[in-house]
Amino acid sequence: MKIKNSYYEGLLQDLFCGNDGFFTIFLHFLYQFNQISVFYPNFEKEFEKLYHIEIEACNLLSKVIIDMGGDAKYYSSLKKYLSGKIDYVKSLSVIIDIDLELVEKSLIDIKNVLSKIDNIKIKTELRKIVALKEDEEKILKEIKIKLLTI
Repeated sequence: MKIKNSYYEGLLQDLFCGNDGFFTIFLHFLYQFNQISVFYPNFEKEFEKLYHIEIEACNLLSKVIIDMGGDAKYYSSLKKYLSGKIDYVKSLSVIIDIDLELVEKSLIDIKNVLSKIDNIKIKTELRKIVALKEDEEKILKEIKIKLLTI
């Protein structure tokens, strides 16, 4: 790909490791998976899938950043190192609400970035990530529906 564009790189770096970036969401889902496996084991597979999907999104995005000549370090475009917030809650209904908000915000963020990028190769990779985020959203909504029936 080798497209050197510092503006694009900054946009992608913020998606990758900004405050609500994909890597923070991955850590969030990984923490929740570990908790879910103890407190709500009947939802373990769903949360395992969530953190696997999120790390796949991180991998895709980091490859695009590296292909552009960037470094995909764990910091935002302003060189602020990873400091995202992880919610350490134990209530499954609250977890789902927080996760849906995170995923929906990340969908808005990535679609916003898509609108600012003209390069078709980068857009193609970002659309793959949008599909992954939509899968996460679907899983979370399915869990929410299951919770209503319990």
